Amino acid sequence: MTLHWLSPSIRADAFRFYNRFMPYARLNKKELVGVIYAESSPSNQIIAAVRLRPIGEYQLVTGMLVHPHYRGQALGHQLMSNLQEQLIARPSFLFSLPELTAFYRQHRFFESSETKTEQCADIPAEISQLYKRYVSKGKQLCLMQHRP
Repeated sequence: MTLHWLSPSIRADAFRFYNRFMPYARLNKKELVGVIYAESSPSNQIIAAVRLRPIGEYQLVTGMLVHPHYRGQALGHQLMSNLQEQLIARPSFLFSLPELTAFYRQHRFFESSETKTEQCADIPAEISQLYKRYVSKGKQLCLMQHRP
């Protein structure tokens, strides 16, 4: 299956996909949105999606989502494999749920030594501040960095 990068003008289906299965997600025009379509669907049904959010010279992998009916078919692994070229292009980070860190480790993401009270030298301030903002709202997240 192929990851298709959507231009900002053709994201209506992606907005509906996220609204249905991840209603708290907020897509913006600066993000790259990649989708995988069901191969057997004549209507180009989106079955998986991921977003790359630019943050200065860095990027944040966010909004990785697989349609509930297609989970357990390794689509998450396919998304991550298809992202490798983009992840190498610029320093990349993500905020993972604790139970998903093993999954992301399989795709060259490693937990940073970032804590709530200190800023680690290898984590850019822009990423660190955003991470701390999420964690301060009570979200249990692990800050992970891609290492090619």
